[in-house]
Amino acid sequence: MFVNVFAALGLLVCILLAIDMALPRRHQMAIRAWMRRPRHLSSGPGLRSRFNSRERRRAAHDAALDAIARAKHRSDNWDGNVYHGDEFEQRRKPH
Repeated sequence: MFVNVFAALGLLVCILLAIDMALPRRHQMAIRAWMRRPRHLSSGPGLRSRFNSRERRRAAHDAALDAIARAKHRSDNWDGNVYHGDEFEQRRKPH
C-alpha cells in the first residue's frame, strides 16, 4: 500500500515536471510566480503587515532625520553637503 502511494506520487511529480518543461518560458515563469505567492490561511495579520507597517516606516524615517541632524550639529564646517574637517587642513611640506 505504502509503496503504491509513494510510486504514484513519484509518477505525478515526473508528469508535472514534464509538463512544465514542455511549456513556453513565460508560462513557466507565470506558474512559478503563482506557486510562490503567499497564501493567507490565518485570520490574523501576517509577518508582512507586521514588519511593513506605516508606524515602523515613519519611525525609521524620523530616526534617519535625527541622525542627519546630529551629524550636522557636531561641526560647523559644512559646505553644502561636503564636510571640511580639521584634519584636512594640515600644512603641506613645501617642495
